[in-house]
Amino acid sequence: MKKLNLKNRKGQKGFTLVELAVVMIIVGLLIGGILKGQELITNAQVASTITQAQGLDAAVSTFRDSYRALPGDMANPGVRLPNCNAAPCNIANAAPDGRIATAPDAVVAAGSEAQRFFVHLAAAELITGVQNQNDVIFGSGLPETSIGGGGYVVGYAPAGGLGNNGTASGGHYLSIREAAAAPSAGNGPLTAAQAARIDAKMDDGSSDTGSVFTFDGTCEAAAGVYDEGGNPDGCYLFVRIQG
Repeated sequence: MKKLNLKNRKGQKGFTLVELAVVMIIVGLLIGGILKGQELITNAQVASTITQAQGLDAAVSTFRDSYRALPGDMANPGVRLPNCNAAPCNIANAAPDGRIATAPDAVVAAGSEAQRFFVHLAAAELITGVQNQNDVIFGSGLPETSIGGGGYVVGYAPAGGLGNNGTASGGHYLSIREAAAAPSAGNGPLTAAQAARIDAKMDDGSSDTGSVFTFDGTCEAAAGVYDEGGNPDGCYLFVRIQG
């Protein structure tokens, strides 16, 4: 039978309780740092998205003051706007009515008023992020958000209800969505927590009242309450502009 070498085993050392405690503290700090870092990134993305939405609203106000027309709804953009000598930018609206002829929750087509809205703002050098005037891709023909890989679409809704807001005021709305296609339940670019933070900072924090609200019940834990605890993906938001 092989004998154990007790002498050599006595020379081996394990971790002391102090050393283990130090290791656990370091691991905890690393995990805490990662989580804090993720929170800081999310907060920065939310803040940037809010700034973008507010900046778009301000850009529209400046455009209307300068040209006495709504971007996307101009009678003669080709001769009034710089860098607007080709379609779809120079498409003239024969009967401007001060409204974008697309609903905020509808499909956005290339060359439509809803797409020319952003093209005109870019031609007037009031926004950036519209690189290609001929498509409806976020980051190309439509501006993209800083959060969730989505982008902005614009449209006009009459009073009486939009998304989850059954009493939404009539007017123009930015739709923060995942694609130019019509929104579908649970297929948006935001989490419920992100949507709730944007709403709380811009409006009343309720998911189905005010000027910022969600598209459907996917993001809600109850009527008017974002499901921040479950934090599901797939949330859309509507943000009223020019109110």
